[in-house]
Amino acid sequence: EYYGNLHNSGHVMMARIHDPDGRYKENPGVMSDTSTSLRDPIFYRYHRFIDNIFQEYKATLPIYDKKDLDFAGVTVVNVTVNAKLPNVVNTFMKEDQLELSHGISLKGAVKVRYEHLDHEPFSYNISVENSSGAAKHATVRIFLGPVHDELGNKLSINESRRFYIELDKFHAELAAGKNTITRKSIDSAVTVAPTPKFSQLQSGEGISENNTEFCSCGWPQHLLVPRGTHKGMDFYLFVMLTDYEQDHVGTLNAQAICAAAVSSCGAKDQKYPD
Repeated sequence: EYYGNLHNSGHVMMARIHDPDGRYKENPGVMSDTSTSLRDPIFYRYHRFIDNIFQEYKATLPIYDKKDLDFAGVTVVNVTVNAKLPNVVNTFMKEDQLELSHGISLKGAVKVRYEHLDHEPFSYNISVENSSGAAKHATVRIFLGPVHDELGNKLSINESRRFYIELDKFHAELAAGKNTITRKSIDSAVTVAPTPKFSQLQSGEGISENNTEFCSCGWPQHLLVPRGTHKGMDFYLFVMLTDYEQDHVGTLNAQAICAAAVSSCGAKDQKYPD
């Protein structure tokens, strides 16, 4: 009401800073499009500015009480990451190709070879004790945060909390007693599969009825975890379970469209599921 659409308007203003009133008919910069805005270094500074506004607002709210977050009778006993080495995820640069001849008028096929960050597949094993004596429905929430800052100093919890990223969020059923929850990284509720190539779209390969122009929202699967360093980088893996009966806002339709990255984007024509 007071500031308008601050975040989105800021993107547009920065994208048009070289021709703000359109008198030279210049095309906008990369900040104007969600598929390219991350290429501009100012994107990250701008989003820190937006985050700071939210943090200032959050600081005015009452602190959480234990009862707000407690899931009575349910305890996370142990968490492990299964990869080639236990609790170690290797990242690497992967070579890929981009077909240009469909977007530019060229004779014959023209492909550009490029590299992008990727990681080995991994899964989580979460041991949970349900001592309530009855079956429970839980929301499993997985986050990743840095142990040290860029200078190697250990971060306090309060310092590191704003650097945490969400890796996954999903529903799980807990039987009474001991439970083991297994979840593959590729099933993350924040990521989306690679966009089909033009040749795949032409042939209809791997395209479902639900794969519409609205379904491109989501963090790329190959960028789920940070790059790290050659020597290795330490991270905290934070896992918590909350009461699904308190969390859910309705049942997500099994046929919901664009539900791959439901935690990041929600699902089309559905309430945000948390």
